[in-house]
Amino acid sequence: MLALGWVLTVVGIVVMPMPIPIPLIGALPLMAGLAILIHYSRSMRRMVQRVRHRVRWISYMLEHFARRAPKKIGRILHRSHPAPIERRARIQSRPPQEIESKN
Repeated sequence: MLALGWVLTVVGIVVMPMPIPIPLIGALPLMAGLAILIHYSRSMRRMVQRVRHRVRWISYMLEHFARRAPKKIGRILHRSHPAPIERRARIQSRPPQEIESKN
């Protein structure tokens, strides 16, 4: 399954910039490959979370696709939401005395 995910992702990346009459034809295999990789690979899920945290338009694009995709693919893509990274950054930005007083 991981090999299939990588193949679909690479095909999507290669086909995306090509001048094909159907617009964004490379987005379908790219999103399907990412969904497979996110589902089966924890490290890939975390990498996609970091990318979504840094590049907001990619996050919006994935959320838009997840709403329109079949429910199973939408749930898989939602697992890569950057909320855990944002939560960790908020916790680390707290002053030390605030963290100690809660313990």
